[in-house]
Amino acid sequence: MTVTIRHAEDTELDIVASLIVDAYAEFAATMSPDAWSMFAQDIANVHGRRGDGEIVVAVRDGKIVGSVTVFRDWRGAQQDTMAMRMLAVPPSERHSGVGKSLMQWAIDEAKSANKERLVLTAMQVMDTLREMADKLGFERAPELDHEPAPGVRAEGYSLTL
Repeated sequence: MTVTIRHAEDTELDIVASLIVDAYAEFAATMSPDAWSMFAQDIANVHGRRGDGEIVVAVRDGKIVGSVTVFRDWRGAQQDTMAMRMLAVPPSERHSGVGKSLMQWAIDEAKSANKERLVLTAMQVMDTLREMADKLGFERAPELDHEPAPGVRAEGYSLTL
């Protein structure tokens, strides 16, 4: 079945927020309850990210099956850099090509915007995302490492376009 990648509509933002939290829930066990609570609130804040980011969804048969947030001028990144954050695919949709389709969309968008690189961050426990990034040519970029919540380490990756 075909997956369509498009910008989320205003009426879909709450669905996207729930999808992101559900997709990331498996990582809650790697955090303290306070850290998970803080992190979950942050990743669910799709309304807040609309100011400087674009909420993009993957849709199959009329149902949202994945999302990613793209920042064309991401805070902390150089002017020639686009960032993608919060790639979220629910467990039931994993290994179906949804995540790769969203990542490829971001790569294509960065190229069409004449960006020199696309960056992302992944928590150390996000093996599937790290493997996809590696297969698509991303390389470790330690200068992008940060802590999105206390005790939660995110590692940076960069793709030269």
